[in-house]
Amino acid sequence: MKLCADCMSGVILPGTPKGQMVTLDRFSAYLASPPASSRLSVAANRAVVLFTDVFELPLGNPKIMADAFSSELGVDVWVPDMFNGHPPLKNEDIMRYDHQDPGSPMPSWKLLGFLSQTTFVFPKMIMGENKQSRVYTRMKEFVETLNKDRGIEKIGAVGYCYGGSVLLSLVPFHLLSSAVIAHPGDFDHKLVEDIDFPTSWITCQEDFVFGPDKQEDVQRRFSLRSQRAKEGRPEQVPRYEFRRYMGTRHGFGCRPALDIPMIKDAFVMASEQTTAWFKDTLL
Repeated sequence: MKLCADCMSGVILPGTPKGQMVTLDRFSAYLASPPASSRLSVAANRAVVLFTDVFELPLGNPKIMADAFSSELGVDVWVPDMFNGHPPLKNEDIMRYDHQDPGSPMPSWKLLGFLSQTTFVFPKMIMGENKQSRVYTRMKEFVETLNKDRGIEKIGAVGYCYGGSVLLSLVPFHLLSSAVIAHPGDFDHKLVEDIDFPTSWITCQEDFVFGPDKQEDVQRRFSLRSQRAKEGRPEQVPRYEFRRYMGTRHGFGCRPALDIPMIKDAFVMASEQTTAWFKDTLL
């Protein structure tokens, strides 16, 4: 488990959520549904799950984003409560976006704020209900329930920050049909060898958790899989793509500073990348 100052920084998106909180078996989730006029016929058995950052549902951002995705895709988008109502970070804990250019030294106030927050946040994420292994198991069971109780046969998932790690933890269980992974948290790169569904990766110029070296390692693993397939080995390589957004740092895909044109443009393009990928590989 890794945290960085950018995990705790960002901006709350404007807007009012249009969906509703629902209960699915023992799970609480936000459900965003498209207007009846744009709902696709395949919405009966296809849906998208959005795995959030550590601020989760109370921040509001994932609800606003789920609404937009649902409206654009024409299917339901589910945002499960990963932390059972107790996200590691509260809304008031969010640190302001510092307008710091990638590559420049971290401001002292940001470093001190990060160290202070970590003192309280890190223990919550390694013990109790928010222990990583418990969150992973909880979300695996949520996706399984969505499949069994709602009859959703093809499930796409998009994960941001910590939610990207959660998404990748599902790889061994073959539950997903497509995924978008945005500046993910820490994960075992060996999982890349077992990915059997199309993946689209949204990456940053500067990312303490999933930086350029790690991005290159994941791409190298995909390339090796493709090479083995070309050599005639029994290797099935799903589609994948990587897009790196220059001028951005970890978190821009879900807590963007919209007052900065470059960040706003990157956020819009990353959102379009997400919907285009699901239209092409899920619907």
